[in-house]
Amino acid sequence: RRLSRKNDLRMTDRELQLRAVRLRKKTLEVIFRGAKMLTLFLCFCLSAIESEAGHDMRFESLDGDVTTNEYRSFIEHLDRQMPPTPSNNIGNVMVYERVGGATLHGMQTFYSFTHDKRVLDKAVEWSDAFLHARNDPVTGRMQWTGNRELCWPNKETNDVIAAYSGAENGDVIEHIVNTARLILEDSSLWKETPPPDKFGFGATYLDRAKTYVRECQRSAETTIVPWFLRNTKDGYRLYRPEAPAYVKFFNETGPLPWNQQQCIVGGLLRLAQGHRLLDDGNTNIVFYEQITRDAAVWFFENAKLVNVNGHNCYDWGYLAVDDPEEHREDTGHSFYDTYVLRAYDAKLGVERVQLQRLINTALFVINRGSNVFGGYVNGVTNQYREARKFLHYPWIEMSVLDRRLYELTANAVLVSHEFYDDIPVEAAVLYAKHYWATHEPEPEVADNAKPATAPGKPRPPTRHDNESSLLAVLNRHRWLTAGITALCWLVTSLLIKFSRRSKTSVVSKNQNS
Repeated sequence: RRLSRKNDLRMTDRELQLRAVRLRKKTLEVIFRGAKMLTLFLCFCLSAIESEAGHDMRFESLDGDVTTNEYRSFIEHLDRQMPPTPSNNIGNVMVYERVGGATLHGMQTFYSFTHDKRVLDKAVEWSDAFLHARNDPVTGRMQWTGNRELCWPNKETNDVIAAYSGAENGDVIEHIVNTARLILEDSSLWKETPPPDKFGFGATYLDRAKTYVRECQRSAETTIVPWFLRNTKDGYRLYRPEAPAYVKFFNETGPLPWNQQQCIVGGLLRLAQGHRLLDDGNTNIVFYEQITRDAAVWFFENAKLVNVNGHNCYDWGYLAVDDPEEHREDTGHSFYDTYVLRAYDAKLGVERVQLQRLINTALFVINRGSNVFGGYVNGVTNQYREARKFLHYPWIEMSVLDRRLYELTANAVLVSHEFYDDIPVEAAVLYAKHYWATHEPEPEVADNAKPATAPGKPRPPTRHDNESSLLAVLNRHRWLTAGITALCWLVTSLLIKFSRRSKTSVVSKNQNS
């Protein structure tokens, strides 16, 4: 009896051990299955992120003309992935932000070489929304001038400087009137019906264009010209207002930064072009063109001529300074400086060699090799301005003047996948691609000017310049995401199989014992 009881106790111990082993194996199997499900979930989330971000535009290669896939993907992106039209300019969304003013600019760029009416209609819808968002002269916000100006406020109503309104308004004007220019250049559109007239801006394309020009003229002559323009012995100059109320909000005086100057002259030049196309007798045409010309002259006079490896380039500050080191211009802001190209296109005194020096700056100074671009226009990168993976769309648009710049900027866009969901970049690179598929390079521009002083040598990029977050890497390299997912799947599958075999082996050993 005692022996039987001892055997029963031994059997119970074995069963308990076996049950413990089984419980551990089941727990491990649950964990491994959970890891497998988590891998699937992460894969799904990454795919969803890419889908949500609108990664559906195509840029297939630098060579040849725009392909059917590239063209169609841009149109489909406008149909499926476009954000709603902005309802206000808070944060300057209607100026340079990618989902605002830059998007409208991208549509205009794409239409300029395709004349696809579907894109023009989108641009009209957005231009309507931009104009409608303007400050109301009766019920709108009081500005620093003491009036309800016809401007586009860019601060929240509860901001301590909610009454601020600056040079950025010129760029909103440029966006709206540029749509008018595209309409006015094609008289076959004038009597046709544009998208629905939600705000009473006009029943035909011509009516809509006239409204854009008329209303933006009212804004320019009340909110920009009286406050930012000075007539000096050297010509027209753009300065920050010296009115005490403005100084209170901005806390700075002196010359406007170059990027803000291009905001203003961009709007004024488009108005001059709109009035000329309408032939409406507006007396501001020559006036606005002269302001644009003088701003370009001032920029190039202030830019420092430097020679880098036998190429004449420019070094310049954020605004007019004696030495660029006083307030250095960064690469991010420089893309608006390059809008001086508009004065060249309008034949307002900018010389081709001056633009070539800007192009050389991108090619031989800002470009640090391997699709890395310096944080500043002298090629330097530091903790304040990180290295960049591509040059923005105005630089790309300028590349129609030099195929080397096209190859540099387009390749960076291709490698970085910036074309996935960036409408102005995609439009710019396809615009330049089409240009070089239909044009031959012009002879190299002769430039015999000698810099007064030798430039400082830009430092080479460091490892820190090229660092990026894991999320950015996964977003940019879907093949890497797929590889990691496949590896996780394989490892978890092997672990599950191992746990099953281990379980079978343990049970067998216990039975034999």
